[in-house]
Amino acid sequence: MSTAAIPVHVALVDMSGKVSSTELAKVAGALNEQVQADVAPAWKLAATVGAYPESPAGTWRIELHETIPERGAAGIHLDEHGQPYSLIALADGEWTVSTSHELIEMLVDPFARRLHTAKLLDGWSGPEAPTRVRYLLEPCDPCERVTYEVGGVPVSDFVLPKFYRSSGTESGEGYSHLGSVSKPLEVLDGGYISFFSASKLYQRFVEAGHTKDVAIEPEATGPEGSQLSLREIADRHAEAHRRSA
Repeated sequence: MSTAAIPVHVALVDMSGKVSSTELAKVAGALNEQVQADVAPAWKLAATVGAYPESPAGTWRIELHETIPERGAAGIHLDEHGQPYSLIALADGEWTVSTSHELIEMLVDPFARRLHTAKLLDGWSGPEAPTRVRYLLEPCDPCERVTYEVGGVPVSDFVLPKFYRSSGTESGEGYSHLGSVSKPLEVLDGGYISFFSASKLYQRFVEAGHTKDVAIEPEATGPEGSQLSLREIADRHAEAHRRSA
């Protein structure tokens, strides 16, 4: 499910006390422009973004924190009412890009479990997998190091729906907003892609021109037995892989 039939409003909230109201409003405005001009037409969704001292009732929220104690806590989660929210750590780098990344993925797949079936990745060298698998829709992960600016604010590139085709149809067409991805299911340097088959999680990572394909038996629960979404499972294993690399 996307937000195509259910327009939403996303509240950008600074929980750290480190971001001025002026800067927060500027970033929220840039994110709103990115959603309206770039993301919404491509993914056929409806959403707006605003800056707030605390999230109003009925909004989806993105919280900015100086740090996030638990590894893997950044990303999209569901609250006790089943509403999506996201946590961003300011200390982890270019936070406006991270916020754009999580915002786009929240809008495309609010409940962090949307899958699309397509062929297995070209040149797959990991453990055996079926010829057709179910990809987790994470539109920023395959090209997550590619950025651009909206109103002077750095934001994340993202793949287009046709990225999840089994094959391309037009010579030279782009498969991300900026055209940085040149063919379906391509992973750029610094990015990754996740797919599921039966009870296994499979991931491809590309780093410094090297591709690594892995298979994992994913855990289903997080701290204190909480149920993990498919995206939380994928993101946790991606972070663990990168820490061990």
